[in-house]
Amino acid sequence: MMMHKTSHLPSAVLIAYEKNLAERFRQLKPNNATDVISFSWMKSALGSICETLNDIRKLIVDLELPICSWDGKWVDMYLNNSLNLLDFCSAYGTDIVRQRFGYVMLKCALLDLESGNPQKLMLASSSFHEWMQYQRRYDNSKLQDCCDVISKLEETLNLPKIKNIPKAKDLVRAMYGLKVQTMFIFSTLVAAFSTTCRTLVDLQVPKEYLWHESFTELQTVMNGEIKNIYASGDIYTLKELRLLDENVKKLYPLLHDGLGEVTQEVFHGYCSKLMECNEKFLVGLDELKSEMDRFFKVVVDGRMALLDNFQQQPPRRGVQQVRM
Repeated sequence: MMMHKTSHLPSAVLIAYEKNLAERFRQLKPNNATDVISFSWMKSALGSICETLNDIRKLIVDLELPICSWDGKWVDMYLNNSLNLLDFCSAYGTDIVRQRFGYVMLKCALLDLESGNPQKLMLASSSFHEWMQYQRRYDNSKLQDCCDVISKLEETLNLPKIKNIPKAKDLVRAMYGLKVQTMFIFSTLVAAFSTTCRTLVDLQVPKEYLWHESFTELQTVMNGEIKNIYASGDIYTLKELRLLDENVKKLYPLLHDGLGEVTQEVFHGYCSKLMECNEKFLVGLDELKSEMDRFFKVVVDGRMALLDNFQQQPPRRGVQQVRM
């Protein structure tokens, strides 16, 4: 998707904002292809949006553009966009809960393996099979809700027509950068738990933006490697989820068909490795949830600050009622 260009020359404060955004994109570019999507990357990505949101608030102050001077459509745009961010958090949080249930399934299977009871071994085999089917057949309605949010952001991505006020143009241009960053990161977060690459976005940003190059490089690397993962036959792009799948696939046939030439020592090694990966998966999942909660709070705080400031001003035309 190609965005239209603007002839507006950015101010010094906007240049600083865009340089910071460019650096954030550079920091998110993975050094190793195997780390394209990991819990660590996802946490950093969410944190980078939080930093940009805070930069937007600082930019408003530095531009000396008080809320009372905002056009009604700016307020609507900000509130509607922030509402979309909150909707994404809610939908994605539901999928994090689903992933926790997958952890519990593997935890129970591993406990059954430790017992050594033949009947328990059969239960463990069933649990592994159920986990694999659960991950593949999941009705990803909540992930679809996340995709719907991304589509809504995309609909508002083109810069709105505004009066020839330099400060206003700076603010709208800064908001454009935030939306591009958010859309890209959200689509990658969805891809982490999805089994198809249809969630990826491909944004073409005009070269006039100071963060154009670093964003384009990041998007090319991330999307390219994700597509490579699917092309190789893997259905999981999240590094930690792939490790779980690999270890489950080692154990399941041994429980189903027998150890064969595999020694007990090797078998127990497989069990220990899966247990280690499963516990690390839970830690990563909990840390991601904490970062998502922090992101949610940053969005809510910014939203409430704008509403508080705006509602202290006399009523103005053109501002629609928005959902809190």
